Amino acid sequence: MSDTGNRPARTTGLSTARTTDGTPTAAERLRTLVEFASSVVLDVPGIDLADRPGLPPLVDCAVLPDGAVAVLVEETSPLHRIAVLSRGDRLTGELDAVDVAPVAMPHRIRGRASVQGPLTVLGQATADRIAALFPHRAAAGRVLLRLQPEHLAVEDLWGSVCCVEPAAFAAAAPDPVVREEAGLLQHLDTAHADQVRQLARGAAAGRGLPAPHTVRPVALDRFGLRVRLIAPTGQVVDARFDFRRPLRSPEELPDAMHRLFAHVHTG
Repeated sequence: MSDTGNRPARTTGLSTARTTDGTPTAAERLRTLVEFASSVVLDVPGIDLADRPGLPPLVDCAVLPDGAVAVLVEETSPLHRIAVLSRGDRLTGELDAVDVAPVAMPHRIRGRASVQGPLTVLGQATADRIAALFPHRAAAGRVLLRLQPEHLAVEDLWGSVCCVEPAAFAAAAPDPVVREEAGLLQHLDTAHADQVRQLARGAAAGRGLPAPHTVRPVALDRFGLRVRLIAPTGQVVDARFDFRRPLRSPEELPDAMHRLFAHVHTG
């Protein structure tokens, strides 16, 4: 698929496992996508949103303690107007979150999450509450909508899950290094390209694959680093390098990455 496609990249995978105690759950992956995806849009199927451009509007999201999704929109937006005019009638919203790799490479779409359920105006959306939920957005002229998840699905580099339980989504937490991931991947791609390439070549050689023509760091999470190998023929393979143990915060990344790179010379 091209970078402009609507679905995550389909790549061959290979793993270079260290000692680890698992992988992210579907609920954790979905929670991370909803809150930190590259773009999130909200639509109301079947409703003609007057003055709306051809595509549903981009929105910002935060997950509330009960698992509902708070959606920040302009007070003058058609979405807000339609939610107000629904007057208690059921209004179904569809949230679509798409995650794109921050480093240039083939097949940049890494994941997609979908949340569907009743959409209402969130009461008591004071400026202080908006600021607490969205500290980097201006509260003036904005309101909050509430999307109560009933159907949740995720498709990403880990796989596809069509039905995530709302209770599991509410209890999940986003990946602890996701806030720093984009900058860290870009740093790896520019400042540590040789070391990343050595990791990838070692993984390819260990499985009888040809040396990759291009290597890019594609994803980083608390469990490890995922690297994309592009062969001279155009074949795309993803290799994962697991940390010895899952990370609890971004502060643990330097030591974890040092151990991965040290393995290139000792493994």
